[in-house]
Amino acid sequence: MTVHRLTSRDNPLLKKIRRVSSGSRGEPELVAAEGIRVLEEVAKEDCEIEAVVVSESFGSSPREERLFRYWQSKGARTYKTAESLFKSVSSVMSPQGAVALVRIAPRNLDQVRTGPDPLVLCGCGIQDPGNFGTLIRSAVAAGCTMVCTLKGTVSARNPKVIRSSAGAFFRIPVVEQTRLQDFEQYCTANSIRIYRTDVREGLLYTEVDLKSGCAVLLGNEGEGLDERHFVRFPAIRIPMAKEVESLNVAVAGSVILFEALRQRLENSWKIS
Repeated sequence: MTVHRLTSRDNPLLKKIRRVSSGSRGEPELVAAEGIRVLEEVAKEDCEIEAVVVSESFGSSPREERLFRYWQSKGARTYKTAESLFKSVSSVMSPQGAVALVRIAPRNLDQVRTGPDPLVLCGCGIQDPGNFGTLIRSAVAAGCTMVCTLKGTVSARNPKVIRSSAGAFFRIPVVEQTRLQDFEQYCTANSIRIYRTDVREGLLYTEVDLKSGCAVLLGNEGEGLDERHFVRFPAIRIPMAKEVESLNVAVAGSVILFEALRQRLENSWKIS
């Protein structure tokens, strides 16, 4: 595999990676994937790679060698640069020495096929990239059909979200910045019941039927869900010890998603 060298901070490819990482709207189909685990997920999903940039020291471990072989098999353009230059495109304190531009076209609701009894996670104003990335990772592990966001939620294409998801972003359809009205219509058309999470009211999450098609709405870390817009949906809650006000949104969402998985696995055992 031919590995080209980059020697200038102003190289067009390095500039492009910085633009994509910053969320520039100029190239909406590209995301920046950084780190060994994330790039392994890109390889597993066989995503289209536009280019890869690695540091001088990258390629010595077996995992790194496997990634190099994969990039070679796909004919991915691969570039090597000095450690100092690599840090100029990295979004982490301790870079692992590899970042790729990956082509992932934005999706809309009509492009996602639900299948039987879909399980959907919908972020409604989640701000922290770490929280949202963790939720995407849990969504994949719990067997979700799709992750959706309403306006005001951090972009799933944010490099910090992708990294926090441990690359799970590449394994599940993500539909971003949809309108609540459109999401509700989609759920109605696909027999998906919508539940909102609430810290004070609603049925216990273990007492709700999560085996059938359902969507779980999770609100902003500080404000939760605005009752003016979401009160018409049935509420579910997680019981907590006295004097505890709330759970972290990523923790709460994960608890509910894995309860849905538990119910579905239990149901499949009964059927079999």
